[in-house]
Amino acid sequence: DVAAYYRRRAEGGVGLIITEGTTVNDPVASPGKRVPHFHGEAALAGWKNVADEVHAAGGKIFPQLWHVGMARKPQDTESPELPSVGPSGMTLPGNILADPMTVAQIEHVIEAFAEAAASAMELGFDGVEIHGAHGYLIDQFFWEGTNQRDDQWGGSMAKRSRFAVEIIKAARAATVP
Repeated sequence: DVAAYYRRRAEGGVGLIITEGTTVNDPVASPGKRVPHFHGEAALAGWKNVADEVHAAGGKIFPQLWHVGMARKPQDTESPELPSVGPSGMTLPGNILADPMTVAQIEHVIEAFAEAAASAMELGFDGVEIHGAHGYLIDQFFWEGTNQRDDQWGGSMAKRSRFAVEIIKAARAATVP
């Protein structure tokens, strides 16, 4: 029981709890079937219960929002027929496993992070943590080796950082009145 698990942490004096990774609403965001989603009516109802339990115990809680990008192993997911996505379709420099993300795919993922942040606010969470490290999608945009794009999403560090910046801007726009 996830709600009881996090409630126990708050009862034990943890002041701020950041959940395990929860996926945004993109069909290839998850690394596996058992990873929790932060979208969909049933999942969000469960997460509201988690936030309520943590607050009842005096704690604060943020969901960790993420998309694993090319770190996904399709055979372990609910959509094994779909290819993983990444800025250049690479897991490592030169190891191309998929086509580069289209601009439409990039914009969809940015919106998915914004929608998840808005859901967190609506459910009563105290904030969100956007996972941008450890080789997952946002991190894949930062690195020259996995982002070899030559458009507005790649090239210079400023352009490679744009994906993360746009996610933050969209999340803020969706949550700040």
